[in-house]
Amino acid sequence: MAVRERRAQHGVTMFLQRCGRGLVLLVLLFSGGCAEPPVGPPTEVAIVPHISEEVRGKLLEGAITILDRLENYDEALAVEQVFDRLNQWIHADPVGDAAASAEWKEDSLRDSLPEDYQDMCTDEKLGSSVFDPIYDIVAIRDQRWLADIAKTARGEALDDIDIATSLFRWTIRSLAIQSDPPLLATAGSSGVRWFERGEILLSGRGSAAQRSWIFLELLRQAGLQGVMLATVDRDGSYRPWLPALISGGEAYLFEPTYGIPVPSVGAPGVATVREAAANPAVLTQFDDDSRRYPVASDDMSSLVVLVVADPQSLSRRMDLLEQSLFGGSAVRLATDASALGSFAVAALPQGERETPVALWSFPFEVRRRRQAKEMAVTHALAEELQVMGVVVEEKRKGSGLSSGRRTIRPLYAGRLREFRGELEGPNGAKKAYLLARPSNAAVADLVARVPEGQREAVRRVYVQMKEDATYWLGIVTLSEGDYEIAVDYLGRMTLLASPDGRWASAARVNLAEAKIQTGDTQGAIELLREDRSPQRFGSRFRAQQVAPGSTPEAPTRQPDDETKAGPSE
Repeated sequence: MAVRERRAQHGVTMFLQRCGRGLVLLVLLFSGGCAEPPVGPPTEVAIVPHISEEVRGKLLEGAITILDRLENYDEALAVEQVFDRLNQWIHADPVGDAAASAEWKEDSLRDSLPEDYQDMCTDEKLGSSVFDPIYDIVAIRDQRWLADIAKTARGEALDDIDIATSLFRWTIRSLAIQSDPPLLATAGSSGVRWFERGEILLSGRGSAAQRSWIFLELLRQAGLQGVMLATVDRDGSYRPWLPALISGGEAYLFEPTYGIPVPSVGAPGVATVREAAANPAVLTQFDDDSRRYPVASDDMSSLVVLVVADPQSLSRRMDLLEQSLFGGSAVRLATDASALGSFAVAALPQGERETPVALWSFPFEVRRRRQAKEMAVTHALAEELQVMGVVVEEKRKGSGLSSGRRTIRPLYAGRLREFRGELEGPNGAKKAYLLARPSNAAVADLVARVPEGQREAVRRVYVQMKEDATYWLGIVTLSEGDYEIAVDYLGRMTLLASPDGRWASAARVNLAEAKIQTGDTQGAIELLREDRSPQRFGSRFRAQQVAPGSTPEAPTRQPDDETKAGPSE
């Protein structure tokens, strides 16, 4: 009970630990419900005097080390340690803290936020030197994961556009398309999957808005600049469109709903806003018999720049923490929103009016929904991530400390190892995913042990766990370039085994990519044309690209020499 009380007190959004009762494959707990952590002002922490720089460095190193290997810890206890160490670290240098405070200024773009979100970004909250036990630690954790992904997903790419394309492909391949929540995020927007970044990554599913958010955060962790672009409705409101890489004075377009970089017309490469403004064919190439693409060349002269930020990335403490992280621990935590907005404006064609710049409301609407503790959101998150808490007992061969048995949350461990690019070996992502695929006999034995009234619930959790692990094994092998194995996991073991399952649409699209690489172009085209997901228009466009007689564009081609670099292309 003490652990659960600490979870309720310090709660991370890691529902895999907050979601109550257990279901274990040898020790399997089924989650019966989740409660959001209490939201309140940061706890005051006493200043720790007379700590040497060496000790301060160890405090910071210890906090980051825990976040680097969260699968090895109890999350509630880990968060307590990270929270305590970071606050000791920041308060142990009052002189440096005062100097940093004098140099730091609130970003003026926060004034662009609608009234619903202004309370999240008050002077007091942004300027506080006390780390928040809930959202600050979650933000650092999420950015740590994103930094890991950015390192592995870029592969051997060196050029900005190539890096961005690799990161975009990882995003599309790794986040199965959903329609919930929408790109336009307001208090009146529909949807229940208002997840934080780490939760999106763990779930492996995302809407166009969530894909855009993750992609732009990956660009930031890779040291690149990216923004959301929006069009203007007749009533003057902004309508988010797609994310863009800003590089070399140009804004390169990536279509999150279609799942492809916007192809340049007449030459290989990714189209820019200026090209789309000068050549209507850049966007009309997405038209098909059933619909016209909703954005046209004429819209390019009246775009709006939306900068991605949240209350944490705008705060002084995150700016100070980022400046103190180096080498393998380096992670980007702070955002200079105004500077990024100005940088992006310079890459756009200028119309008769000045290009508006604002903060993208989506991350703030996610936070508002979570603070409001909407039951539908809480339930959706619990349903999505309950399998992350399933524990199995792993037999280990060897001698001494390496032998015997240990418990592991296989799906959770598999996801984090995949983020780090650790795929092979006894401590790799593949091994963890395989552990999440127990035999039918083992499951039958487990189900027989629980009271009859709980058996169906236990069975459903097991089915979801096994389906998730099978699908992710397909994604991992696809990313490695093991296309024949990927075809088996995504085809026979996912799509054929569960044609109406939650991974069916994503398996179909990724299976098509694997078939393209194995030379089965016709099979790939048939799969793409069968797509009925929100990505279906992009799938049809992709089918046209690979059809006999067409010339596939460079943005959608998977270079053979990069397929073995881990979870990248």
